[in-house]
Amino acid sequence: MKRLAIALLVSCGYTPLASAPSGEKLHVVLSASNVPDAVASDEVLAGVRDELAKAGALEPGDGYPRCEVEILRADEASEGIAAANGEPVSRATRTGIVARAWIVRTKDAPRERDTGDVRAMETSATQRDARAASFAHTDTLRSAARRAGHRLATRVLGLPSASDD
Repeated sequence: MKRLAIALLVSCGYTPLASAPSGEKLHVVLSASNVPDAVASDEVLAGVRDELAKAGALEPGDGYPRCEVEILRADEASEGIAAANGEPVSRATRTGIVARAWIVRTKDAPRERDTGDVRAMETSATQRDARAASFAHTDTLRSAARRAGHRLATRVLGLPSASDD
């Protein structure tokens, strides 16, 4: 009786609606990037690979089936304004990446499980020193790119995820 109860609990039958078939492994490739920062593009791909590896769905190389990633744009916006020496100055900057991904099973196969546009944003305090500002911007962009990659992989796998910020 105890074994039956455990079997019923373990095999409830619920699975994600668009989940990857059991045991499917995906290669990750960059389809296109509209962002001039190559490191940001690499961070998106690294985020996708991280998440696929956690799910046991990552295959090295660039064969098929594959998860193709397109980096659409990098966004930047001021977060609050302060007066410094009588002039308006941004107190922080929100930096983000917008990307999308899909699965292609063979060379001429149609796209499957397209994620649509996925955005990830990060906020950093504005630096007064130009060099520090440059490093802070780069770090923030990389962090947002990595988060975007995690979100893309989660959607491709059909796993539940938090909504966009």
